[in-house]
Amino acid sequence: MATDFAPYANVRILWIPPGTITSFRTGVPAGGDPIVIEAFVKGETGTAIDLPSVGAAPRVLSGYITAFATVPAQASWLAAQSAFSWDSTGLAPAGLLPGTGGRGFLGYLEGLPATTAGQQGEVTVISVAGVFGVGGIGAELRAALGDAISLSLEVPA
Repeated sequence: MATDFAPYANVRILWIPPGTITSFRTGVPAGGDPIVIEAFVKGETGTAIDLPSVGAAPRVLSGYITAFATVPAQASWLAAQSAFSWDSTGLAPAGLLPGTGGRGFLGYLEGLPATTAGQQGEVTVISVAGVFGVGGIGAELRAALGDAISLSLEVPA
């Protein structure tokens, strides 16, 4: 069942999970299958603004995950939503941790693959957790809204 924020999703993140280490002798494995994550986010108050001759600070966004899907072979992560088989529970994919980075698109997701109504940049996940914990009211909110997420989006000038 989709979360309450699913119709309002406005950010898509491309995340490549780390590969699984089966033997330290074989070295670090290549990343796993790419995953796209959609979320409803809004800008946090008090974020930095652009000043003359000073680089733009990353935008800090927070909200709730609405869905995620594995990117099919030969498909773009910015393909239309119908190109993916979505997990719409609102829960974060396994292994998504703070500090994880990837590509991001902030804008009108219904218009994809056209990217004219949005911004692309580098995303860093700041947190994936609810403020109320895993039980009690936290469990109720997680079921209705999805996992809380905070991220920074740095759009190149």
